[in-house]
Amino acid sequence: MNIAVLEMEFERRREQIVQDWEAFLRFPSVSADPARQQDCLDCADWVAARLRRHGFHAELAPTGTKPFVFAERAGKPDRPTVLFYGHYDVQPVDPLGSWTTPPFEPAWRGGRLFARGAQDNKGQVFYTLAAIEALIEGGALDVNLKVLIEGEEECSSGGLNRVLESWRERLQADILMVHDTCMVQSGAPTIIMGLRGIVHLSAQLNGTDHDLHSGVHGGLAPNAAQGVAQLAALLFDAEGRVAVPGFYDGVIPPSPRESQLAAAVPFDADAYRRQTGTSPDGGMRELPPYERVGFLPSLDINGIHSGYGGSGMKTIIPAAAELKLTARLVPGQAPQAVLDAISAHLSRHTPAGMRLTLADTGIGGPGFRLDPDAAAVRTAQGALATLCPGQPVAFLWEGASIPIVSRLAEVSGAKPLLVGFGLEADRIHAPDESFSLAQFKSGFLYTALFLQSVT
Repeated sequence: MNIAVLEMEFERRREQIVQDWEAFLRFPSVSADPARQQDCLDCADWVAARLRRHGFHAELAPTGTKPFVFAERAGKPDRPTVLFYGHYDVQPVDPLGSWTTPPFEPAWRGGRLFARGAQDNKGQVFYTLAAIEALIEGGALDVNLKVLIEGEEECSSGGLNRVLESWRERLQADILMVHDTCMVQSGAPTIIMGLRGIVHLSAQLNGTDHDLHSGVHGGLAPNAAQGVAQLAALLFDAEGRVAVPGFYDGVIPPSPRESQLAAAVPFDADAYRRQTGTSPDGGMRELPPYERVGFLPSLDINGIHSGYGGSGMKTIIPAAAELKLTARLVPGQAPQAVLDAISAHLSRHTPAGMRLTLADTGIGGPGFRLDPDAAAVRTAQGALATLCPGQPVAFLWEGASIPIVSRLAEVSGAKPLLVGFGLEADRIHAPDESFSLAQFKSGFLYTALFLQSVT
């Protein structure tokens, strides 16, 4: 099917596609909420049943927590095997009062469908399934296709990680197709050329046995809030560089080709200010944004908690404080080594009279980068050029993490390919998440074009 035929197929199917997309979004499949366990199971059943209706052998694979959907459909023996990965779980909806319409009652406004999961990731999963179904019904799907749609991506893919090794043989593939990413600021079609890995930890600092009167003990007893502020400040130098010894060990700098492609994507500082309410002045400010986010690791303070935060005064010396940290990693960094380096730095600088406890330490996965000249990347670039003639394809080294992707690529032997049609306007993870029909249609057309042309 060429682009004109695919356009007609989408329009012919549009009403039914929209109805089914809305049905998918009505499942409140919040993986982080134990009360939504049955909703997650029902959602997984719905996906598996849909795949079976289109000729897939589909099953729910247990993980001990949320099952994942695994489905297979044989193509021609000489054609490659594509493994598509996505997730059916969604983020919590808090704060509920900030939604214009209920998060699990899909509503259309201005060409956008508003609901939790409208884009992340049900919208992008569903345009993929809709495109696959159109190709099957048109007799135009020759590749061998495997589908893995999990139920815990929004809470670190714990279940899938536990059982993934036992699925090594069944997951073997040539290409790992992931549609869980966004386009660049301009809205140009985008291929994600890498993702950062992630580690996390919490540092708990205790001084006194209990909160003390600041008048009686001020200037004498160690203050946990002050101590945690000192620890936080010692993580960075004045230029924004991470001051943890060994943090940058092994970092692989971008090649000249990678730098050229990344620098070709314009960065609009004014647009960034409008989107975020602040200027892009974090980290090592002397380096361009694409390098800071795509090719260098970062260490972020996610939260500092201590003492009294209510109205008025409470004159205390807090007994305890907590510092929550995550580090985004790039290729060449060993996640455990980074975690150990941060832990050692915090221990070394623990203020006198205080006790440090490290908790909730964990590794999400390493970072990875793709070869810009890989065959699958060139095929994706061709499909996007057909979809958006005259508009250059952007190559983006993304700063975010989808921790399971690097692990899934290693187990399956497949080369990752990340193309998505999200925009900042979609407000994923926030109230009033949405996805436009135009973005959905672009994803449908790209998926069909790519699967027909991959070799």
